[in-house]
Amino acid sequence: MKKIGLIIVLCAWVFSGSAQETAADLGVAAIGLVVSDITASEKFYTEIVGMKPVGSFELSPEWSVDAGAANGRPFSVKMFKLVDGKSATVLKLAYFEDMEPRPKQSGVDANAGVNYLTFHYTDFQKVVKRLEEANIERLGWVKRDQYQLIFIRDPDGLFIELVGPPEN
Repeated sequence: MKKIGLIIVLCAWVFSGSAQETAADLGVAAIGLVVSDITASEKFYTEIVGMKPVGSFELSPEWSVDAGAANGRPFSVKMFKLVDGKSATVLKLAYFEDMEPRPKQSGVDANAGVNYLTFHYTDFQKVVKRLEEANIERLGWVKRDQYQLIFIRDPDGLFIELVGPPEN
């Protein structure tokens, strides 16, 4: 009975907006990625992808046990948004002490699970310029009449799809 009460309190806290910066109406409120190097990941998602920090929090070993989320390990989370909006999806970068990076994948078809994230831009040339200035390797660049997209990798090797309007 004690666990049910805790779950109800936690759900109320999450959905009241206290736990995160989003109140996504109909959609994904947040996506959580566990990263091996928070400094490199934070730099990548802000300076390359163009996201803005929107908060952070830490979770205790007790919370981890109660949630069944991290085998009793404490961890920290930094949150980011690509656009400023109440219902914009939050990217949560979770980090632990001594986390191994994910095995390198040859493509998004390597195994089941989350293998890539997609970000959409109205000004695609800004992101292309940031990629060039940072010498980020483009894995591919597709140009079509309706759109263009570039695939890159984040610091842990996750595929990142950057999509924008077609070239003029």
